[in-house]
Amino acid sequence: MNQYVTDTRVKKGRVALKDVPFSDDSEVKVVVIPKANISKMSFQTVQKLTQPITGNLSDDVVSEREDR
Repeated sequence: MNQYVTDTRVKKGRVALKDVPFSDDSEVKVVVIPKANISKMSFQTVQKLTQPITGNLSDDVVSEREDR
C-alpha cells in the first residue's frame, strides 16, 4: 500500500489536496493530524500525544523523531 504525506490547511471545515500521486476516483483513507512543533514540547508531552498512534504511522513518527 502506498503512503503519501503532505501539509495542507483546513479552510472553512474542508481539506483540499492537489497533485496527489493516485489515479482519479481512487478510494483512499485520510488521516488528519494537527501539526505541532514537537521540538518545543517536552519528551513526556510528545510521548503522551503519540502513544495512542498505532501501525505504520507510529513507525513514521519514531523515524522522524530519530532523524532530529
